[in-house]
Amino acid sequence: MVYTYVAFGSDYRRWYSDLAEVRTRVDGAEVLDIPCGGGAVFPQLSGAAPKRYVGADISPAMLALAAKEAQRSSIQNLELVERDVVAMPYDSEFDLCLSYMGLHCMPDPAAAIAAMARAVRPGGMVRGSTVLLGTGWRHDRFVALWQRRGIFTDVYPESSLRQWLQTAGLDDIQVELSGAIAYFRATKPGDVTE
Repeated sequence: MVYTYVAFGSDYRRWYSDLAEVRTRVDGAEVLDIPCGGGAVFPQLSGAAPKRYVGADISPAMLALAAKEAQRSSIQNLELVERDVVAMPYDSEFDLCLSYMGLHCMPDPAAAIAAMARAVRPGGMVRGSTVLLGTGWRHDRFVALWQRRGIFTDVYPESSLRQWLQTAGLDDIQVELSGAIAYFRATKPGDVTE
């Protein structure tokens, strides 16, 4: 929490607040979590009863950590799969797609958002968080440091994030900044019953 505040000017409690809201949407839903990383979301959803919960990541090492976290967290109907976000086979299958702190590590975040939008059914939501550029000189210096270390790839300003969500066909776009971390959500047009 301290590092996140110093480097990115963000209060990590904002992430916990976002996940508390997500938890109210998970029971009975079909959820895609990509990249699920080491399962950081799982403890916040512990005991939730989704109809289906797919934790996907491109990294086998992250999936191994996620499997260990899944055992501790007891999320029902969880499956872990190795997937590249832009090559996902999913088409209108999920009610909710989560993508926390992953877009800035992807080589083509616009294509990733488009794939996430394709994966949710009409009325479904794409939500998550990402690091942005242009929120302050100190934050941008830490972003550059993480890029030099090969951890972040394409980091972009808020305007790009909004444009990609819109281009992916999503509406009701909401972006809230907490320092250099943006919490976003957007909905696929249409009625869930279509």
